[in-house]
Amino acid sequence: MSDKPVKIELSVDEAACLNNALRREMESAERQRSNPAWVAVDEYIRRLDGCIQAVTRAFEKATRA
Repeated sequence: MSDKPVKIELSVDEAACLNNALRREMESAERQRSNPAWVAVDEYIRRLDGCIQAVTRAFEKATRA
């Protein structure tokens, strides 16, 4: 994967939905930590966490304006 930024325009409602979906996916991935079939689950969780933080910051910025 590349660290090249991608810009996506979402409504506030869409950003909230994306944030919720990312959190559910992260919870699901965390339950798979003990599953040996999941290779690099910690890296996946780290990336999901980064996505959640970015969406949360954008959502907070949009709702303050």
